[in-house]
Amino acid sequence: MPIYCDESGGVGRGVMTLAAVDIAADQADALVSRFREATGYVGELKGSRIDLDRRGLFFDLFASSVANATIGIAISALKPDHNADRGDHDIATYAALLDDVVGAMLSGVVSCESVIIDDGRYGPETLSKVRDDIGRLVGPCGTAQLELSHRLAGLQIADVIANSFFNRALVNDRQGRMAAVVAPLLESGQIKMRILSGDAQSDDQHRE
Repeated sequence: MPIYCDESGGVGRGVMTLAAVDIAADQADALVSRFREATGYVGELKGSRIDLDRRGLFFDLFASSVANATIGIAISALKPDHNADRGDHDIATYAALLDDVVGAMLSGVVSCESVIIDDGRYGPETLSKVRDDIGRLVGPCGTAQLELSHRLAGLQIADVIANSFFNRALVNDRQGRMAAVVAPLLESGQIKMRILSGDAQSDDQHRE
């Protein structure tokens, strides 16, 4: 099955998350279609555009599917070195998250995988390099490609998960409810969480 990747947050926000979702294209289409039918949602599915109640429904639908996801979170890793360029550090953090999360999902997988990365965050040269780096992880029989999220339901699912964990990491009045929404999936292992430290090492956390 393809692995769809999208991110949320950044250096300027103090938190960056990256979700990788393993789901077949037809199953992703069906999940998003059921969400639209139940909520009347129109347009590209974005985590920043759905409230907590509809987010709860989204994760109920995800839990009832055969999909699984890995979410990478960078907090302490976001602090740049003294005099470092914030833009360069943002890109480096994104690349480290992508490498860590996709590497974890591919570990032990014997079948060829297609990794599909959202094409909306950085310039074409940067994203081309990121794609090539992930292509080396996938190996000679898999593929790594860039796509626009409005075209693929799998990328929209990754967006909602990345945004949800971004909000879960922020200290605000929604943090507790956001944590409660995703807790069952962390406990079941359907979503696995990895924390990226400042030296780009990552700790695997399966549950709260």
